[in-house]
Amino acid sequence: MMRLNPSLFVKRLVITKSGYYVYDETFKLGVNVIRGKNSSGKSTIADFLFYGLGGELSKWKKEATECDFVFVEVSLSGNTFTLKREVNEKSRTGMDIFSGNFEDALKSTVSGWLRYPYNAAQKESFYQAILKELGIPYSKSDDKNSITMHQLLRMMYVDQMTSPDRLFKFDTFDSPNKRQAIGELLIGLSDFSLYENRVRLQKLSSQLDSKIKEIKTIIQFFGDSVQTLEQIDESINEKRDEIEVIETELSSSSSSLSESTDADYLSELQLQLSEYRKDYRKLNEDISFYYLEVNDSKQFIKSLQHRLSALLETNKTINALSDIAFNYCPACHVEVAPKDIGCSLCGHTSEDENSDIDPTFKVRKEIEFQISESLRLIEFKQIKISELEVKASQLSVAIESCDSEINSLVKPNKAIATTSRKLLLKIGSLNREIDELNTNKEKFSNLYSLFEQRESLQNEVTRLGDEINKKETSLAAELRRKKSMLANATLELLRADHDHEEIFSNGRNVEFDFAEDRVSIDDRALFSASSMVYLKNSFRLAMLKASCTDKSYLYPRFLLMDNIEDKGMETDRSQLFQQQVLKVSKSLQCDHQIIFTTSMIDPDINDTDVCVGDFYTDQNKTLKFKALI
Repeated sequence: MMRLNPSLFVKRLVITKSGYYVYDETFKLGVNVIRGKNSSGKSTIADFLFYGLGGELSKWKKEATECDFVFVEVSLSGNTFTLKREVNEKSRTGMDIFSGNFEDALKSTVSGWLRYPYNAAQKESFYQAILKELGIPYSKSDDKNSITMHQLLRMMYVDQMTSPDRLFKFDTFDSPNKRQAIGELLIGLSDFSLYENRVRLQKLSSQLDSKIKEIKTIIQFFGDSVQTLEQIDESINEKRDEIEVIETELSSSSSSLSESTDADYLSELQLQLSEYRKDYRKLNEDISFYYLEVNDSKQFIKSLQHRLSALLETNKTINALSDIAFNYCPACHVEVAPKDIGCSLCGHTSEDENSDIDPTFKVRKEIEFQISESLRLIEFKQIKISELEVKASQLSVAIESCDSEINSLVKPNKAIATTSRKLLLKIGSLNREIDELNTNKEKFSNLYSLFEQRESLQNEVTRLGDEINKKETSLAAELRRKKSMLANATLELLRADHDHEEIFSNGRNVEFDFAEDRVSIDDRALFSASSMVYLKNSFRLAMLKASCTDKSYLYPRFLLMDNIEDKGMETDRSQLFQQQVLKVSKSLQCDHQIIFTTSMIDPDINDTDVCVGDFYTDQNKTLKFKALI
């Protein structure tokens, strides 16, 4: 079978307690059935699979809380990884990821694992790492509206606790916009650029609102005294012009000469001017230094991105070369006899169990971390530059004021008449106003920065909004096509259940709405509880089927169902659906995985190769708390 990416397949599930394996089973491609009597722990295993893959559980079963860790060996778009999460009733638990299978992970030292937090505030989160390996777009923000692995799994896991009339697994922090984004992403309607633009628009719109509120608060506090940097400089220049006029008037005074110049004050001013100029030079040196640092960091990021791109291309080349079939010997050019198995040249059958392990994973993660840290440093340095430039502007004004005052003192002074005293007082008053205006530069510097950020954000929000509207318009026809394909696949599955619900036999239109979290037939959404379960499961199975026939889907060809006989489902109806699952699986031409639990196993399926583990009972539950490693 061929593999369509993204693809997510469970290869092995291990649950531990105090150094013991309490559950250890392998899973294969196609159908996997976990069977047993009610209350034997089947749902506990389904929950562990959901949690181990990155889902969040709000309620844990008592037996599950007694466990310590869950390990899931998975294939992410063809590469094998082992995921490890601590069993923790608290939400947002992190994850450790190992590039390789479970056995190699056990032998590895701590340095062989990469630890990821749940949140993505300071470091890449585990869901970002998983989605990146799958090739699914992800949100780089950490707000509650981000699309995480948990959110995507809500459409891949059908649990018992969620109401049967809901398409998605129940989530406390849910919204129509979030469900629409998840649904459109998984059916491949939103391409990478549209999804990223939507996430970025959401983030920037929130930032823009925050900046506007912040600006309003500052303006309300300062009132009419708020001025721009240009307005302050203009006021300072006007007052300097006034001082110059007054000084000219003083110089032309006819009063008799005086030798009363304050030499000590003059020396103090000259010393102050020297300090100002020294500080000004230091500030400009610091500004130049930070500009160079920013440029160096940008060049460093560029080189890292080039290395990352080269690593990805190297991995693709290795995969491509591994599939080359030789028709002629590359040494002597003699035609090579075709081999039924193994290498097309020598016939060797590889026993390398690590052929599906990505050797570049850890190096890529280290480079991505360096890029992330460098971007944070650039942001810090740019803020520092802005602060230093404001201080440099203030010092420039102080230098000019001090220099002007020194020049006026060293000029020959005349006896001070009453008129001259008034003029000197006026000069002093103007200099104080200049000092106050200069101080305002620092006081309003945050506001100036907010004005610039608001303008930049507004321009970007407008641009992104226009791009998204254009893209959505162009995708309207594709949405109709995908909806029709998915609706027909659902209807085909429902036709098999003709003896239980009349409308399943003669219904014409299946309609679904991700935002509204519902599916209906001929505008009817309410049926008996068991029929709603059948409808919901048929839609989910149809979605997996569609993802295996339409390569544009971003749905990872994985389905986990723990409710096929929920809400009073009769035995024959449950077994009918089990047969439909096998029928769909056999018809598919690409790799896929379906895992479901049942207490009503079809006799034709029981004890076949699709069954995982024992038939569990009250005396033989899924979790074996006494099994030694």
